[in-house]
Amino acid sequence: MISHKHKFIFIHIPKCAGSSIETAFGIDVNVNELNNEHLFGWDPTYKIYLQHATPQQLLDYKFVTPQQWDTYYKFIIVRNTWDKVMSDFFWFRETKRFSGSFDDYLFGKNDFSRFMNKGEKKYRGDHLTSQTDFMFLNSKEIKFDKIIYFDKKNLDKEFDGLVKDLELSDGFFKRRVQVGKKFKKHYSKFYTNKMKNQAYKKYKKDVYFFDFNFEDKRNWLDFLKLKFN
Repeated sequence: MISHKHKFIFIHIPKCAGSSIETAFGIDVNVNELNNEHLFGWDPTYKIYLQHATPQQLLDYKFVTPQQWDTYYKFIIVRNTWDKVMSDFFWFRETKRFSGSFDDYLFGKNDFSRFMNKGEKKYRGDHLTSQTDFMFLNSKEIKFDKIIYFDKKNLDKEFDGLVKDLELSDGFFKRRVQVGKKFKKHYSKFYTNKMKNQAYKKYKKDVYFFDFNFEDKRNWLDFLKLKFN
């Protein structure tokens, strides 16, 4: 999204607390109608959801001018690969009535293939885009003013820093928006070893670029539950 009033550009990677940012600025995240003022919603010309456009798309399609890009405050939120993938999988099952397997979701197969038709409004393959793709412009790494690492324990502190940087009112990001079903346990307890390795292979580039690690909090009982579920 973009705010000309506050002169910032927020790059919204799916399932990285972006809805909380957008809601704070008055955007109804449950309505995907085009909002050119803030660069949100479905754009029928370029057939993309503007809130999930990469920096390259924003400039190539002239949604953002080079001058704005160079002078506006730019920030992004990134999230541990395995945590993000799990959250996204639940989001599709809860909000899009996706009934396929984890494998179907991760590789866009079978039931998930209905979300993979580019150019259609029901396309949501943008959720499978590597986070690294949001970090480069014209093959050069972007120097963001702030990169926030999604961590529920650390998010309040990071948002407080953002409030100061953008000169917003205290508590501006107090409201948190949770879209889709929440997995109440640690993300590692969602994964079998096979699923863990599948996510790693697909997003290996992200894992190395951001130095993400799989924090394993599973025990023998978790493995039994995963085996028989």
